[in-house]
Amino acid sequence: MEDVASRSLQGIVPALVTPFRADERIDYGAWQAIVDAMIAAGVDGLLAEGSQGEFFALDMEERQVALRFCAQAIAGRVTLYGNVGCVTTRDSVALARAAESMGVDVAVVVTPYYIRPSPDELAEHYIEVCRAVHLPVLGYNFPLHGGVELTPEVVARIATKCENFAGLKDSSGALDRALAFVRAVPERPFAVFVGFDNLILPALEQGCAGSISASANVAPRLFVDLYRAFREGRRNDAARLQTLASELGGAVMLHTFPSVVKEAMHLAGLPAGPCRKPVGPVPPEAREQLARVVAKLAQENYLPNAPKTTAA
Repeated sequence: MEDVASRSLQGIVPALVTPFRADERIDYGAWQAIVDAMIAAGVDGLLAEGSQGEFFALDMEERQVALRFCAQAIAGRVTLYGNVGCVTTRDSVALARAAESMGVDVAVVVTPYYIRPSPDELAEHYIEVCRAVHLPVLGYNFPLHGGVELTPEVVARIATKCENFAGLKDSSGALDRALAFVRAVPERPFAVFVGFDNLILPALEQGCAGSISASANVAPRLFVDLYRAFREGRRNDAARLQTLASELGGAVMLHTFPSVVKEAMHLAGLPAGPCRKPVGPVPPEAREQLARVVAKLAQENYLPNAPKTTAA
């Protein structure tokens, strides 16, 4: 088996859902089945506890247990990215250290949310987390939900002081911002992943490393095939697959984030379960629109085989 430490940070990385039972407990049997389905589709890595993973709905103990479970479930088959970002630097450092001890390969740090740190405060936050671990660290820029935005200037400052600041997930939705992050660290490899599905191919063509996508939970092989088509220079195939990925990604806003991906997984036969409240079920009219998108993916043979779940 390829050593995880030797893998470069690139490719298709589904932002895993955290499946819940009806009583909102984590469904570990379903989670193992989802992890296995993603890996069988050929993904390059998996992100645990991202925004689609409802990290904000997990308490600190659950976040640690979930990271430990994902490390065990993946068992070194692909790179495990774990979001350890918290509101405070203190908690982010503690969770990053715990993640390192559990076998997480890459620490992902979402910007502190609710508060709005200054650029200087953001830089110091990331520098302190980077210096607390030996892991590669990715920043995570999601201004729509985080309320604050990393800038290329701040990213460059962090990278200058921390060699293990290895890249960034950019969910700004702006291609020019993602490319500015690529240019911010010109002196060494710096892996920028895009989070919006409509940007995957143009971002790859201009030097980004890959995609960390919530929609890849639904049709992982679609995203894997898109990445492979790009790498192999099959531009027409890549463009066709990009259109399908964009259609799926465009459905995400049909209802309250992050419910739509879980509903799409349900339609595809994957055991994602509900979201934790207050996020409720997708309403019937939105579900009908989503079902049409999922049906198209089924026609294209891009839905994974429904996995067998085991009791947790």
